[in-house]
Amino acid sequence: MRRISTFIAGAVGLLLWAYLVMAAGATLREDPVDYNIEDLDVPDPSELDLPDVGSLQDDTVEEPAVIEARRQVRSIEPDAFGSPAFAEAQDLERVAARAPLSDATGRTKPKVVLLHRPSSLAAGVVAFGPDQRVRLADLIETPVGRSCTTAEGQVWPCGAMARTQQRQFLRNRSLTCETGATAWQGEIRTRCWVGVQDVSSWLAKYGWAEAEPGSALTALTEEARAARRGLFGEPAQRAGTLP
Repeated sequence: MRRISTFIAGAVGLLLWAYLVMAAGATLREDPVDYNIEDLDVPDPSELDLPDVGSLQDDTVEEPAVIEARRQVRSIEPDAFGSPAFAEAQDLERVAARAPLSDATGRTKPKVVLLHRPSSLAAGVVAFGPDQRVRLADLIETPVGRSCTTAEGQVWPCGAMARTQQRQFLRNRSLTCETGATAWQGEIRTRCWVGVQDVSSWLAKYGWAEAEPGSALTALTEEARAARRGLFGEPAQRAGTLP
């Protein structure tokens, strides 16, 4: 009986202690502490024995040395803009534009005109009516009366054959020539085309007219000479139509 009474008394005590703890926690949570600033006892800084901050900074504190790291950069273009990280900043200055690298007028397309009803006077010379003649550029005219000699010593009228070959190549088609006008008097020296074919190049390639020394057609003349075409070939090979 005594043990039961002791157990009951202990259990009641534990429940009472738990209730009191929970009640105190609820009271603290619901009623926060309200501090009054006037009730706080703030000491006067003049009554405190504090060190002099100014003298301490002057005597004991040393400012760290400022070390400026600068890259060593070699300027490859002094007149151009440099990086502001490695050069003193300056105001920008507008300068005049540089001159063009080449003459723009020199690249203009040459004027060409279409000339009708050409007649072959000789290999390298074309006429348009009685008063207008064109001597083809980069070529040496092959006279109509020129004679050529074969390797066996046979002579044949290569000049007349050259004019015939040029006449058959043109076939009375209109020529496009580099010139500023369709009307002129006398003879001019220029380049002409039949369609997209340069007449001077055709005559040099097939050996009916020789290229002028130093001209761009010299290689074509040497090619015709090596292949024994045109003026450099045999009369039997030249009979017939165009190559």
